Amino acid sequence: MKTSGVAPRDHPPFANSDDGYAWQSNWCDRCIHDQPAREGRYEDACGIWYIAECGQAPGEWLRQPGQRYGDQDHCIEFRSEDDGPEPPTAPELTPPGQGELLPMEPYLGVKMFADVAAEVATVSTTS
Repeated sequence: MKTSGVAPRDHPPFANSDDGYAWQSNWCDRCIHDQPAREGRYEDACGIWYIAECGQAPGEWLRQPGQRYGDQDHCIEFRSEDDGPEPPTAPELTPPGQGELLPMEPYLGVKMFADVAAEVATVSTTS
């Protein structure tokens, strides 16, 4: 099973099993990451739901106060089966003849919750 490695929060994500199964049908049952489980390949499936079944709120879920039943948390790893292929993650190269304001290398890759201001200050002082 795969997870992104974000530490779970130590509180139950659902009030009861009906709440949990409503959330699962709204999110996991339509997500491409959990499709292997629906095909019987549980070792390749998303492991985020299993963290929730163990009584901890996964770190990949963001609380959405005031939402409808079964939709209280937003899974940041969710990708709908109807969304098509994943978007390209590689940045476009600088077109020929166009100047570049900042070097691209420090900003490559996925950076969530990073201190970008400190990185920009470091890049500008070394340039």
